[in-house]
Amino acid sequence: MLAYHKDLLENEAMVSNAKSLYEEKFISKEQFNEITSKLVSLDTNSNLLIRFGFFLLGCFLFSSIIGSVSLLFMPLLSSNYEIMPFFYFGVGIIVLEILVRKNYFKHGLDDAFIVCSQFALYLGVGLSFESSLMVCLTMFIFGAIFCLRYVNALSMFVCCIGLMAFTFLVITEHSVIPKALLPFIAFSIAILLYIIYLKLNSIDDFYFYEFAFQNLKVFSLVLGYFSLNYMVVRELSESLLNVEVLPGKDIPLAFIFYATTFIIPAFYIGYSLFKKDRIILFVGILTFAYSIFTIRYYHQLLPIEVALVIGGIVLFIVAYLSIKRLQFRETGLTFKAYRGSDSSLLKNAQALIISTQVPNAPAPNQSDMPFGGGGFSGGGAGSKF
Repeated sequence: MLAYHKDLLENEAMVSNAKSLYEEKFISKEQFNEITSKLVSLDTNSNLLIRFGFFLLGCFLFSSIIGSVSLLFMPLLSSNYEIMPFFYFGVGIIVLEILVRKNYFKHGLDDAFIVCSQFALYLGVGLSFESSLMVCLTMFIFGAIFCLRYVNALSMFVCCIGLMAFTFLVITEHSVIPKALLPFIAFSIAILLYIIYLKLNSIDDFYFYEFAFQNLKVFSLVLGYFSLNYMVVRELSESLLNVEVLPGKDIPLAFIFYATTFIIPAFYIGYSLFKKDRIILFVGILTFAYSIFTIRYYHQLLPIEVALVIGGIVLFIVAYLSIKRLQFRETGLTFKAYRGSDSSLLKNAQALIISTQVPNAPAPNQSDMPFGGGGFSGGGAGSKF
């Protein structure tokens, strides 16, 4: 199932870890060079800008290939045009397998053919079956296959989106389950996905799927919040259940969704501090900000300028107390500078600020000895002979 040789993936992971250790100053440059010289790794691009450039190049290459194929075979298949995307999918898979044999991994070219091949497949399914339900099911299945075979983190998002879109369409269009249960079903799926993430992430042999598992983790956290967010539930109730919210009235079980809109972000933040998990902390902070936006969208408790001032004061107090509390801690959650961070920019900024504050007046001439004009020991020609 795995397209790459496992030893090469392990070497790539060790090189990546060695680079992180070198950037965090745990090993020297000589040790880092010695490690990388002894390991045969895959052809990858750690620079995101270069990787994106190769991704665009791969997309242009894929479009050139399907353009040439269309000129040759389109007259023969003019009556069965819906099968052409499947042919493009096959061509993309062939080129992708060639790139894999050349050990291209997270290079940009392989990413382009992974994305373009899947797009061609989903387009072909949509044209052939004319069913969005089949497209979502295909996204779920082949997103998982591409993620497992090519160790592609983006395909994990495609798989998760296909799963949720399939569930949404089954409930809303085919009425398999009452539509009113959709928020709670989505929340249950989010919990299930997070449990799957914990199980998969604990398996040592799957550590090269680290970024794919992180995408699964983020998707489950975001889905868990928005499935019970008051704004999302209210808008879906009005569009799917035709619930008309009159002035002074609210949606059914509104108090539950008001509570979960703030309880879930607070739980994320508290859980992240307990587990020392930066990803969950960022998701918690962002969802908490969206919770404030949700309440202000429907209830204008304070003028916007007053709310901003109060929010700024509260954030300042929280930041100040947190700094005072954590500035001397050496382990765990601390205010100490991250060891892997580059402090050269800060040092350069400090030097620039100091240089602008110190006056740079020219030093006065301390010598009483006149030069020029012939005044001392023939120091120059004067106006007198």
